[in-house]
Amino acid sequence: MKCSDIPTEEESQRRDLFVFILSTMRVAGMYPFRMGNRSSCLNFVLIVLNWIYEIFNYFVCSHIAVLFIYTIYIYYGQGDLEFLVNCLIQTVIYLWTITMKLYFRRFRHKLLNEIISSVNEKHQIRSAHGFTYVTVTGALRQSNLWIKSYVYCCYVGTVFWLMLPIVYRDRSLPLACWYPFNYSQPIVYELVFFLQAVGQIQVAAAFASSSGFHMVLGIVISGQYDLLSCSLKNILATSYLKMGANKAELSKLRKAQSVADVELNQFCYSHEITTPLEKLMQQQKPNKITSFPTAFNHSLKRCVEQHHYIISILQKMESFYNPIWLFKIAEVTFLMCLVAFVSIKSTTVNSLMRMVSLGQYLLLVLYELFIICYFADVVYQNSQRCGDALLRSPWQLHLRQLRSDYIIFLINSRRTFRLTAGKIYNLNVDRLRSTITTAFSFLTLLQKMDARG
Repeated sequence: MKCSDIPTEEESQRRDLFVFILSTMRVAGMYPFRMGNRSSCLNFVLIVLNWIYEIFNYFVCSHIAVLFIYTIYIYYGQGDLEFLVNCLIQTVIYLWTITMKLYFRRFRHKLLNEIISSVNEKHQIRSAHGFTYVTVTGALRQSNLWIKSYVYCCYVGTVFWLMLPIVYRDRSLPLACWYPFNYSQPIVYELVFFLQAVGQIQVAAAFASSSGFHMVLGIVISGQYDLLSCSLKNILATSYLKMGANKAELSKLRKAQSVADVELNQFCYSHEITTPLEKLMQQQKPNKITSFPTAFNHSLKRCVEQHHYIISILQKMESFYNPIWLFKIAEVTFLMCLVAFVSIKSTTVNSLMRMVSLGQYLLLVLYELFIICYFADVVYQNSQRCGDALLRSPWQLHLRQLRSDYIIFLINSRRTFRLTAGKIYNLNVDRLRSTITTAFSFLTLLQKMDARG
């Protein structure tokens, strides 16, 4: 979607919006390493290395998951509920990690690449020319801030488990599970510790990548909604510029539109910038449009195209994520319940550090659920604002000429977009609250079962 209203110098500022999250996906083996236009020999070597790295990651995560499953099988019925629940937590975490790797890298990789390329190639840099404008900078700044803080929290939360054996110096393992050999022997212990360390890093990267990409998309799309809202608000000014209005006409229009500028929080992530009237006059280009309805149709067409582009990205995002978020809600509910149970019940000698580690897991699970539900809700809230933005323009000045166009756009803009979990649950703040309530209801049930046992 090439927009003629955007100057070439602003088009040159286009950049990859997913640099950091893609690097995290590559660490997790969920996205291949690429070198761009290189020789066929180097590309072949890179393909082989990608395969080796991917298979190694599957081996690390799979063997840990299998060991935990076998540990539960061996120790089931011995009465140590805390140990079994701890093993069950790790089993669920590693099985989910493997599932996400396969889903992103093998099952839906075409749709993933389509979303990334479509957003990078077609996202707009700034809103249309008018009395005010916004740029994509604010959304990108927030995207980088949120994703980096989330990824670092995931790494700290999972890698913290690796510090426990080092602190206690007892040649124990970060993840206590059964091994068919004596892992405390020299060299063997170091190798097993290394594999568990890689596994924990893979868990952090996979969890951060799956929900982090959802978060980045939500912020970027909300930023595009900001640009659309500002273009709709200034649509009459854009039309005036297209038909070569003089300074007096622009001043009159600006005075009529200034009422809408008093309203606060019109944009989600963007900061509105006012364009001086003199500079606005310089932005006019010679054209053959002399009729205001024609100029307005040109301006509205650009907004409609941007709106269709946003909806198309949201539809792809919904198609990509709705199958896994259904299971994710169940997994998060299960994990919150189990982690809270083990944290409360932990009475071992090393319980303080263990409770800190489990507490970090619990916070990360809550953080991930918050990200999934909150940014889906942000997208929904932004999808409601297009009609309001159009009504902020001084539409009453040209009511007779533009009535039908305004009504059609307002009707279409009422079709809000909701991201869902399996097309069953709407993802929003209410879903966050209800999931937490359900998790702690199960926790109460689990505590009663433990007391009876």
